[in-house]
Amino acid sequence: MKEIEKALQDLADAVKNNDTVEKVQVAITIKKPKSNKASTKTDNK
Repeated sequence: MKEIEKALQDLADAVKNNDTVEKVQVAITIKKPKSNKASTKTDNK
């Protein structure tokens, strides 16, 4: 997440005083790690 924060700050600094930039849109989608159901099952014999 620190890399994303730094990239966004760098972007903000780059466009801060640039009058030619009207709008900046950023979309970040964080995906959840897949659960490994095979390792969470217990053997009830």
